[in-house]
Amino acid sequence: MRRFITPRLALLAVGHFSIDAYSSFFSPLLPLLVARLHLSLTSVGVLVALVSLSSSLSQPLFGMLSDRLARPWFVAFGPLVAAVFMSAIGLAPHFGSLVALLMIGGLGAAAFHPQAAVLASDTLPRRSVAMSLFVTGGTVGFSLGPLYAVTVVGLVGIERTWLAAAPGLLVAGLMLAWFSRAQPRRHHAAARPRLAELRPMLRPLTLLYFAVVCRSAVSYGFMTFLALYLHARGVPVAAGGALLTAYLLSGALGGFFGGWLAERWGGKRVVVASFIGAIPLFNAFLLLQPFAGIVALVLGSFALQASLPVNVVMGQELSPRHSSTISSLLMGAAWGLGALLVGPIGALADAHGLPFALFVLALLLVGGLGCALALPDVRRHVPVAEMAQPATVVD
Repeated sequence: MRRFITPRLALLAVGHFSIDAYSSFFSPLLPLLVARLHLSLTSVGVLVALVSLSSSLSQPLFGMLSDRLARPWFVAFGPLVAAVFMSAIGLAPHFGSLVALLMIGGLGAAAFHPQAAVLASDTLPRRSVAMSLFVTGGTVGFSLGPLYAVTVVGLVGIERTWLAAAPGLLVAGLMLAWFSRAQPRRHHAAARPRLAELRPMLRPLTLLYFAVVCRSAVSYGFMTFLALYLHARGVPVAAGGALLTAYLLSGALGGFFGGWLAERWGGKRVVVASFIGAIPLFNAFLLLQPFAGIVALVLGSFALQASLPVNVVMGQELSPRHSSTISSLLMGAAWGLGALLVGPIGALADAHGLPFALFVLALLLVGGLGCALALPDVRRHVPVAEMAQPATVVD
């Protein structure tokens, strides 16, 4: 009987849950931070763009380091850094300090993701299923982060958000205790992966990368501005946080099922279907009345995020020896570039209104569909022995 989950995969999913919960901690608090620090929507967009530089665009560097490290230290210490600094945003007296706290916390998230993705994908023979479980841990955490944030602020006030670090410190301790037992990997010069080996895979990786950029820009943009959009329509901050959680939880559920569907239909079909389903639903959110619009957005999030774990596994199977590097490109750099696009969207919202800016943002889904249609059908299953592992760990 095949194992559904291993202790290592469960712990990695918990770590992913924790680190992504803190990554989405600040989004529902933006209405409070905007009023407290006197921020414009352009400043909000710039904030998201700067944070993406640390949390996402820096991931390729950590991915290359992970492919060479003997022990999985990034997996252990990433959640610690993210919990401490992300939860301290209530202490920020001005825009610069807010950016600094979020960027340092983002480096913790950047360090964790590439190494953890490779460790997770190798825990089960069905790698798409393993990755979907790992990704689901992160997306559920990302979904509950806003609800956790508004709950903490409701109980202790925004000045004491640092108290929210407690659960993250516990998870970081568990990660450190488990992965400090990892057996170091022996390096062999001839076996070290070289970036030049990626050249034959450049076209499919580029298509996959920009498909992820389009998906990420829409997902991150709507996540960033949803609370502000709803607040402008009379929805209280707490209710906006709950609706943001529903939007993100639906995406988590979509990612979970996407991995299973990829095992049966193939990755390309799932990615194409994901964009086809998301395009009308995201636009319906902006055109329909509030209740029907929220239902459409929640369903659109499910469709769009179904491709999230599939993209990563497709990239890893294109070049197994560069698994951490490719994971960092598809989970980090692509997300980061998508997040950078939120900056211009914020400026567009200041000039022409938030509904118009979100409509323009949703048009990127059409570009993502074009990239997905041009992808090759990657259905090759890679033996474990071919994978470039950052460490051999204790199960």
